[in-house]
Amino acid sequence: MSDQEPQTQEPPESADPAAEGPPALERAAAVAQHRFRVWLRNVQFTAYTTLVMVLLALGFLWPRIFIVVPPGCHAVMYRFLAGGTVTNRVWGEGLNIIPPWDALTVYETRLQQRKLKFDVLSEEGLNLGVEVSIRYRPNKEMLGFLHQDIGTEYFERLIQPEVESHVRRTFGNRPAYEIYASSRDVLQELGQIPVLGRLEETGDEFSSRPYVIIQELKLVDIELPAIVESAIADKYKQEQLMLEYRYKLEREEKEAERKRTEAAGIRDYNIIASKVNPDLLRWRSIEATLDLAKAPNSKVVVLGGGHGAQLLMNVEPAIEGGAPAASAASAAPAPPQPAGPPNP
Repeated sequence: MSDQEPQTQEPPESADPAAEGPPALERAAAVAQHRFRVWLRNVQFTAYTTLVMVLLALGFLWPRIFIVVPPGCHAVMYRFLAGGTVTNRVWGEGLNIIPPWDALTVYETRLQQRKLKFDVLSEEGLNLGVEVSIRYRPNKEMLGFLHQDIGTEYFERLIQPEVESHVRRTFGNRPAYEIYASSRDVLQELGQIPVLGRLEETGDEFSSRPYVIIQELKLVDIELPAIVESAIADKYKQEQLMLEYRYKLEREEKEAERKRTEAAGIRDYNIIASKVNPDLLRWRSIEATLDLAKAPNSKVVVLGGGHGAQLLMNVEPAIEGGAPAASAASAAPAPPQPAGPPNP
């Protein structure tokens, strides 16, 4: 120890301490007490040093021993002394205690979304800017193999190249002007994206299980060249003009049909009116004259314009207490008399 006390020179011990009396016993007790204090200090120093070293080691190894897996995540174990990556088991959410020489890698297994923006070439060689949205999640059953074969950067190593290749293949088979015309087919083909998986041998056959499950691939935006955009806009403008002309022609045809119907109605009316019996018209005229004569007000009515016309003049209501001022007269022309022979 650094704080050792100066050693005191001990008196030579005699063969018989009891012979020297009480002072010799006191000196022996003091020496024993001094040795005990030195031993106790050494023990305390060793204990404190060990405790500090344990606390430092525990603080340093705490993140490697006590691993917390967040919600929506799973972890893969790497055993340093027992065969490396564990592929047949995943560690779930919560607190996990592992040896400090092992490692636990956490993967988020919830549904995730990322966007990619890149350029593709159409069938005629035009450069198109495409932006897609990807919704994906790791396959929990293949999480150990994903960590062993690809690693935590599986999006950049696996998903992104596969998506870009699939989108370029989809747009490269179509001209630029057909992308908007067949947008439904494009979206349907984009959704059928193959996912790279692990090839496993099961008996005499080979099967593939995907590392990652891509649930949806959406087309967010397409940037067409200016010449293609102007051509598409002009095409839609001409289509709208054609629809306008077609509407005008249909309107004029409907108007012509309406006029033909109206003219046919007028013609039929004139034909029917020309075939009415004159006697019926004369009878209806007489009925109207009689109804007019029965009215209480004064009137002068002259009817004529044909054979058998009636004349009604100065028809006034009767004066109270006297004779009527005028009477209604309805005269029908006498039938014509046959003409006699002329006088000589």
